[in-house]
Amino acid sequence: MGLSETIMAAMIGAVATVFTATFQLMLNWRNATKEQQRRGHGGLRSFLWMLALMAAAAVGGFAYAEYRAQGSRGEAVVLREELQRELHALTTSTDRLEKLTAAASGQPEAAATEQRQRGLEGIAAMVTLPACKGAQVGFATQRPNCTEQDALQVAVCTPVPAGASVTAVELFARPEDSHQPWTEARVSAGQDLGGGRFATSHFERADADGTRQVCQPFAHWSSDKARTVRILVRYVI
Repeated sequence: MGLSETIMAAMIGAVATVFTATFQLMLNWRNATKEQQRRGHGGLRSFLWMLALMAAAAVGGFAYAEYRAQGSRGEAVVLREELQRELHALTTSTDRLEKLTAAASGQPEAAATEQRQRGLEGIAAMVTLPACKGAQVGFATQRPNCTEQDALQVAVCTPVPAGASVTAVELFARPEDSHQPWTEARVSAGQDLGGGRFATSHFERADADGTRQVCQPFAHWSSDKARTVRILVRYVI
């Protein structure tokens, strides 16, 4: 791990101070009188002072470097706290964005789920047909009953998604004023209902807005009363 610029500068300053003090003391020692050198006391004292100055310079340099390092560590702590705050804010924003993205991507899935549920439950359509009256003959005041050749022809249709696959077309018929539940009024394709009949098969035709029509023809020739017919189309996507 490399030293910081502040510690390097302090170390260089301490070394320069030591060398300067050493050089000065050596000059003083050499310039001392021969008498002082013979006694040895002055030279020893100068040597001791030199060592003391060197130690003081080293301690001072180390203390200054430590002081600068403490300042650098304090700045590093402040910077670390600031980075942690920024990271927390970024994490919070990311979580919020993920939730919004998940919600946005979940909307089509929710719509598809709803569409699948509708297909399982089925989409219904119905129509009410009046009692059939035969063609008037001459000036007769009462029209004859209809025959199957005079039947009213209708197609009961309901829309389904264009990409859906029809799984079932359920058929129902009851008198117009009947309160019979539809579950009890189910009939079969091609079944003679006494004045009415569904065709033996349904047909499909294109429609707008991504849908298509599923239709079941019905022939009505009952002269007694009106009739309500209903289809329920089930499909899968």
